[in-house]
Amino acid sequence: MSAARQQLLDMLTAERDQQIALLQAFVRTDTCNPPGDTRQGAGLLGGFLDRHGLPHRVVAPQPEMPNIIGHVDGHGPGRHLVLNGHIDVFPIGNRDSWSRDPLGAEIAAGRLYGRGAVDMKCGTVASLFTYAYLARVRDAWPGRLTLTVVSDEETGGRWGADYLLENLGEEVLGDCVLNGEPSSRHTVRFGEKSILWLRFRIKVPGGHSAYPHLSPSANKIAARLILDLERLERLEPEMPAGVRAVLERPDVRRSMDEGLGAGAADVAMRLSLNIGTLNGGVKTNMLPEDCVFEADCRLPIGLTRARVMAEVAQILQGYPEATVEEVLERTVEPAASDPDADMVRIIQANAAAACGVTPLPIVNLGATDCRFWRNKGVPAYVYGCSPEGMGAPDESVEVEEFLNVVRVHVLSAFDYLAARDPDRL
Repeated sequence: MSAARQQLLDMLTAERDQQIALLQAFVRTDTCNPPGDTRQGAGLLGGFLDRHGLPHRVVAPQPEMPNIIGHVDGHGPGRHLVLNGHIDVFPIGNRDSWSRDPLGAEIAAGRLYGRGAVDMKCGTVASLFTYAYLARVRDAWPGRLTLTVVSDEETGGRWGADYLLENLGEEVLGDCVLNGEPSSRHTVRFGEKSILWLRFRIKVPGGHSAYPHLSPSANKIAARLILDLERLERLEPEMPAGVRAVLERPDVRRSMDEGLGAGAADVAMRLSLNIGTLNGGVKTNMLPEDCVFEADCRLPIGLTRARVMAEVAQILQGYPEATVEEVLERTVEPAASDPDADMVRIIQANAAAACGVTPLPIVNLGATDCRFWRNKGVPAYVYGCSPEGMGAPDESVEVEEFLNVVRVHVLSAFDYLAARDPDRL
C-alpha cells in the first residue's frame, strides 16, 4: 500500500467525529425544496471549505439557489474526476408525522435522523471530505479533482447541474463523475431512468350535478383517462443488449431487490407511472368543469420521450376534452454508462473492503444529476447509503454506513486518479 493511501486511511479513521459533525450540522440547516432557498446550506459547506483552505467559488444563476464548484490539481496531467452532490432536499411535510425533530440530526441506536439525512446530505458530505482529503495528498496523484455541489436537484436541476454543464462546459465535464446519492451497500448505479412529468387538463361546460345530461364531469373523464394511461407501462424499451444482459443477471436482480425492495428488478425494466396530484371540482353538487392532474413517468433505458409522447397522443384521441403539457422545461433521455468500467470495479473493491459487500451494477429507479453528465457522454456512477426511508417521516441514515460511504468515496477517487488496478488493492 502506498504511503498516500495509508495516510488517507489514517485520516478517515482519526476524523470520524468531524465527518459526523458536519453531517449533523448540514441536516440541521433547512434546505427544503420547495421553497428551494439553499443559501444557508451553501454557506455552511462553503465555511467548511474555507476552514480547510480549499479553493472554491459560488455560481448562482438564481441568488437563492447557489452552487459551489472547486478544483484541486495533482502533480501533473492525468484524469479529471468530478464529485457531485446536491444541497436541497425534500420538504419536511407534516411535522406531526415525525417522532423526532426533522431538523434535529439526533443520533439514536446508531442512526442519524432528519430530513435529507439519506437524500442526499450524507452523500454530499462524502464529496466534501473526498475533496478535502485528496487535496492533502495531491502530490500523490496526477490529474484534476473537481467538486460540484448544486441546488435545484429536487425540482429538475435547471439552475443547478444542468446550468453548470450548459454554461461552464469543460470546467465541470471531466472524464468521470462520482456521486453519493442513495444506492445501498448492495448496488452501484451505472445508469438511471429519465423523468417525464406531464400535466393533463380536462375542460367541460360543467353545471349542476342534477343535470348530468347537460355536461359531462371533468373528474369522471380524468378517472377514465388515468386508467387508460396505464397502457404506457406496457411499452417495451429497446434496451441495449449489454445493459439488458447486466440487469437480467440473477445476482444483479437479487441485489436490486435486496437494496431497493422486492420488485425493484422488474420496475427497472419498464416505464412506471404515478399520478402525483389531482384537482377538480368545487362543490359536491356541481359537475366539475375543470380537472387537472399531473403524472410522473419514469422511462427505462431504451425508451425515448418521443415514443412515450406518441402513445400519449394516441390515447388522447379518445379524450377530446383533454390536453397535455410537459412540466419540466427540458427532458433528458435515459442513459447508461459502462457497467464494467474501471470506476465500477474500483468502487466494488473499496466497498467490499469497507463493509464486506460487493455492490453490483444496476440502473437507478429514481433520477440524479448524473443524467446531465451521461447525456454529455461522461460516465457517471452512484454509490451511497441505503435509500430506505428517504423522503419519509423519520428519515434516517445508519451512521456506520455513512462513514463507510465516505471511506469508499475517498479511496475510490484516489484510486481512479492514481490509476490503481482495483484487482490489486
